[in-house]
Amino acid sequence: MPLFRDYGQSYDPWFRVGRYPATTTAIFVALNVVHMFVWAFQGGNQRISELLYLNAGSGSGSVAGGQVWRLLTWAIASPVDFFAVVLLVVFFVLATQLELLMGRVRFTCFLLMVILLPALLMTTLEFTTIQGRADGILSIELAILVAFVTQYSEVRFWPGLRGWVLAGIVVAMSMLGAVSVRDYYRLLLVVTMVVLAPLLIRAFGHAEQHQWIPKFPLPASLTNANARYRPSRRTRQYRQRPQLRDPPTRQPKSKRRKRGTHLSSVPPPSPDSAQTEIDALLDKMGSGGLDSLTEAERRSLEDLSKQLRRKRDKRGK
Repeated sequence: MPLFRDYGQSYDPWFRVGRYPATTTAIFVALNVVHMFVWAFQGGNQRISELLYLNAGSGSGSVAGGQVWRLLTWAIASPVDFFAVVLLVVFFVLATQLELLMGRVRFTCFLLMVILLPALLMTTLEFTTIQGRADGILSIELAILVAFVTQYSEVRFWPGLRGWVLAGIVVAMSMLGAVSVRDYYRLLLVVTMVVLAPLLIRAFGHAEQHQWIPKFPLPASLTNANARYRPSRRTRQYRQRPQLRDPPTRQPKSKRRKRGTHLSSVPPPSPDSAQTEIDALLDKMGSGGLDSLTEAERRSLEDLSKQLRRKRDKRGK
């Protein structure tokens, strides 16, 4: 799968709004944008936002006090500032690539674990003297960045900086910022995200090049990329569309027929190897889903389709 292409696109979105696919990534970003408008219009009291934050040592409400929705809502409670908008853009770019890799169901489960598991850990701090608050996209984007560079270890960001170097710089700055203001709540949250993200991406069956990262067991439906599922209507239409077939090749006419020879039947042309390979890849995608194709097979399917289209266009001329 080519990286940094088709932002926001999906082979199998949850639904579509017009021509735009509603992926898990797009829905999550939209919820954060909605909260930004709510945050801006509710004025100085912030009564609605206070119901979404994950608090420790605060009288504003907590999970231990029965407000369990905070375990999930804290991730969409982003404030209105330029830094939060930049983080949303970065999240959208990276999370799109992970969702294309993992598929909508597995990525949704991955994102829910990234949100819920750290929240459960931070809830235990309500019984200590540590005070703090978790809100918004910052910690989630950090986990997505670490998971992304764990999967794509050799990826480079502008201006040629390796992904793991950039992730290390971002993590170090986040930790130093928390230490500088003695915000040990935020420091623990950053450490949790940095440790949890590579463990989860390995548990979901990716980043196989990092065998040193422990691989915790998850249900086979989440870890097996070849697990059977019902193809979407879009995928079924793709498989059932008319396949590109090469027109039969014309045998050159003999300029001069030798006396005493008889015409023999011309054998049918052998099947195009490119079309045969495309058929095999489409059959594999139909039986095991898009996730059953490796990155090399997806690239091969795209290149072969372009090759056949070029052949058809040349023959049409």
